[in-house]
Amino acid sequence: MAAPFIWQGRTDGDTEEHLRIHQVMNKNTPAQFALIGFASDEGVKRNKGRLGAKAGPDAIRQQLAGLPLHQPLAIRDAGTIYCDDGQLESAQRRLSDELITILSSKQTPIVLGGGHEVAFASFQGLFDFVKQTQPTKTIGIINFDAHFDLRSAPIATSGTPFLQAAQLCEQHNRPFHYLCLGIADHGNTKVLFDTADKLGCQYIRDKALTASQLPKAIEQVQQFINHVDYLYVTVDLDVFSAAIAPGVSAPAARGINTETFEQLFSVIKTSKKIAVFDIAECNPEFDIDNHTSKLAAYLIYQFLF
Repeated sequence: MAAPFIWQGRTDGDTEEHLRIHQVMNKNTPAQFALIGFASDEGVKRNKGRLGAKAGPDAIRQQLAGLPLHQPLAIRDAGTIYCDDGQLESAQRRLSDELITILSSKQTPIVLGGGHEVAFASFQGLFDFVKQTQPTKTIGIINFDAHFDLRSAPIATSGTPFLQAAQLCEQHNRPFHYLCLGIADHGNTKVLFDTADKLGCQYIRDKALTASQLPKAIEQVQQFINHVDYLYVTVDLDVFSAAIAPGVSAPAARGINTETFEQLFSVIKTSKKIAVFDIAECNPEFDIDNHTSKLAAYLIYQFLF
């Protein structure tokens, strides 16, 4: 287990107009947002991907620290859940329990991955919280991802989280609402498309997220949002082109660009239904000049402000 992250960075002054995120982290109470890391690439290892995402949380924190504030921010760092022993399921449960605690404190969790195995832990935490507090409310998953992550496997991996989420919903007789944005035909086998269709999942391919087709995609996203009470939004950084996000476990040959993401995410954020937000697959081992960790920090910045 690594030492706690030290929030530090450039300081231009201590008055309001000079502040950066590292200067207010853990300072303003009550916090509105809580960062929590999930340092794991056990799921990626099991899924035969490129290892290194375990170092993602602190790489993202490092890039987030120096970003400037243009309005007040109450945010705290809730630490990091580590998967050091190969016991992924146990680590996922620990993260879920921490998320329940954060949500119970009326704070919005921002989870820093880590492999996309973080997704089942994030969903499970929100699912259990809603079941305990508002059992009639519904949850929708919006996943920015080149891959469905609906694999069937004997153990949990970074490729199984949304099938696990579907199974959790089925066990408790709850509807499964899943929308995946950025799906790549060349990144998913036919059985994954068949599984998505069988489960009633919605998806929009990467090639359908061009500027001319974006209004139609936005309409579909809005309709999805209208039919649920809460949203769990997860961003697998491999949804972006490898030119933008080289430091991921499975780089995208095509992917989407940041402008497309911003327009879609603006609609989602405006709904005020996001209960849990996470970033997955930031892999510093393969990053170039911190491009991917900078992108991850930028996405969180879009959510905060």
